[in-house]
Amino acid sequence: MEPYLWIKNLKVNFKSYEGEKNVLSIDELRINKGEAYGIIGESGTGKTVLALTILKLLEMPPGKIISGEIILDGEDLLKLSDRDMQTRIRGKKVAMIFQDPMSTLNPVFTVGKQMIAVIEKNQGLKKENAHKKAIEMIELVKLPDGERIMNKYPHELSGGQRQRVIIALALSCGAELIIADEPTRNLDVTIQAGILKLIKELQSTLGVSVLFIANNPGIIYATCDHGGILYNGEIIEKGRTKTILKTPAHPYTKLLMNLNIESTAEKKKIDISEGFSGCPYYKYCNESTDKCLTMPASIKLEDDHEVRCHLWDRGDKDE
Repeated sequence: MEPYLWIKNLKVNFKSYEGEKNVLSIDELRINKGEAYGIIGESGTGKTVLALTILKLLEMPPGKIISGEIILDGEDLLKLSDRDMQTRIRGKKVAMIFQDPMSTLNPVFTVGKQMIAVIEKNQGLKKENAHKKAIEMIELVKLPDGERIMNKYPHELSGGQRQRVIIALALSCGAELIIADEPTRNLDVTIQAGILKLIKELQSTLGVSVLFIANNPGIIYATCDHGGILYNGEIIEKGRTKTILKTPAHPYTKLLMNLNIESTAEKKKIDISEGFSGCPYYKYCNESTDKCLTMPASIKLEDDHEVRCHLWDRGDKDE
């Protein structure tokens, strides 16, 4: 059975005054129906580029899709026209929760007016029924007194309330895949916990698939069944989140998990941005060798744990 979202051989470049640089190189990413999948990576490693590419919202130029397939429910999104994406995919099948709700909500309209407009457009409901649906969705994300929230402007709500409204908007269109791009990054820690718990509950209750993007491994551990470690645009390790975060195999994953706090390797004199085809972590890895000048294929360690690292290829495993 094919996964609900299946990304294969996706390569994305960016053009700049320095030339063209590869920013994303996803060999394979599979998300099953109703599954929560997490992508973990530092800022600038390509997480948001991946999300925007899935939605075909990547600005081109400077972005450029070199190759690949993004198959959603059996249909390659990269082959669809902008009109198809707008009328059939965005909102109705795939919705995105952004880091900053204020960049998504229009400050000059009330929450209710914005929600009703989205529901009317995507579900074809008349205004009265769209109003009822909006209140239903607001209450679904556990905001009390939906009618009162509907009459509020975005600036009159707290950060946590605004983020719940964004989640309600995403779900109100009937989307089956939610892309959550660090949705708790700008929130207080206690509010973060509530939002994460809500997303997890909705994913389980509604059976939606979730692609959760974060730079905090703990968030992915708490919310996702499976995940991948993204470094310099490549997934270098993937599997069950509990496995890859408790027993990481790639040196970078260990660094990310504070098992190897500081790399002491001398920075190797090679520019990975100029045609370099090896491991993207090569320059900084304490254990890299000349074999790392070529990127290994994904190596299966267990049934649900894979890593792209020559250490495991030659059997030099950490005991």
